[in-house]
Order: sequence, then structure tokens, then C-alpha cells
Amino acid sequence: RQNGKTVALKALLGWWLTEYALEAGPQTILSTAHRLDLAVSLFQDLAPLLEEKFNTRATWAYGRNSIKIGDSVWHVKAARPSAGHGMSCDLILVDELFGVDSETLDIGLLPTQRAKLNPLCSMWSTAGTEESAAMMRWREQGIRAIDEQSNTNLYLAEYSPPPELEPMCEAAWEYANPALGHTLDIRTIQREAKSPNRAGFLRSSVNLWVQS
Repeated sequence: RQNGKTVALKALLGWWLTEYALEAGPQTILSTAHRLDLAVSLFQDLAPLLEEKFNTRATWAYGRNSIKIGDSVWHVKAARPSAGHGMSCDLILVDELFGVDSETLDIGLLPTQRAKLNPLCSMWSTAGTEESAAMMRWREQGIRAIDEQSNTNLYLAEYSPPPELEPMCEAAWEYANPALGHTLDIRTIQREAKSPNRAGFLRSSVNLWVQS
């Protein structure tokens, strides 16, 4: 956590809605998260900048947030199976995939990209739990493609320590926290490691999957 996922999402979304749309034509973007308030927080951060720089106005109705630049539009939706119904999306952004269920992803979101020539679904998350069925399935598919060195349309990148490394050592924490030395200090993680909630620390600070 606090390793730049949201910043990366904002950069991708802002570029896609502005520069990329000029090249590719009108774009439809849908962003979501496992909680609506988290999905809206991305909008609250980025929409004012887009309003200022591109002389446009956003719709600020909670749960129906959207902004239009030219003929391209960005919608913010709650992660529900009905999220993408009636839409045809060029870009889908999913924040904290660990809390999004398979029905929402496979029935509500991904089918909205079927008719698009070059769509992208970009999913970001902290490590999940045994209940994160959708994320676990996509992660396993990505790892399998890497192991088999096969060409697929799935790209998996993960910051986590190798399995042979003791997860409570600082070397493991460095694998899981690319922002160390930039926005994170090792002393912060050292303090977190002393928490009585060991499973919570391993999941949120060492990016390891836990049983519950």
C-alpha cells in the first residue's frame, strides 16, 4: 500500500482521456473499485485538474460522477454486475481488484469491451485473500503464461518477495515496496511489522496472500 497505484491510475486515465483520444478518436472510460467511495476518490483527485486544464465541467452527483472532454467521457461506477450494462468501453480501470467478485468482472465489465478494436482493462490491487476468487484466477493465469513463456493478451506485474525468502526480513519488504526510499521509509514498515495483526501486515506491507 502507498506505493503509487492511484498515481499510476490517474496518469493512465488522464493520458487516455486527453492525448490518446486525439489519436484514437472518442473514448469511453469506466473506472471502478471494490468500494464506491474509493472509486469516487480517484474522480475527486483528477476531475478538478481536468476541468481547469481542458475548460470542461464534470458531473459531481455521487454515484453518477462523470466528465466529458470533447467526445470522450469518463464514468465512475460502483463495482457491481450491472456496472457496465449498456456501455461500450475502450478503457476499464479497476482499483483494489481483491474485493471485486467474478460476476462483476466477467459479466458486468469485460463484455463491454467486446466490440472495441483495441480495448484495455487495467486492474490494480494489494494482495488478496482466499475470498478474492476473480483476482486469484487472473493472477494464476498470468503466472502460468510466464512459466510457459506463452504469448497472451494478459500482462501481469507483481511486487512481492520470492517464496524462499523469509517474509519478516527487510529484504522481503524491499521486494514488496517499490516506493521505499521515495515516498516510503523503511522505519515505517519496521513499526508496522510489530503490529499484533501479523496476517494484516503480511498482506498490506509485504504483498503476500493470506488465508482470511
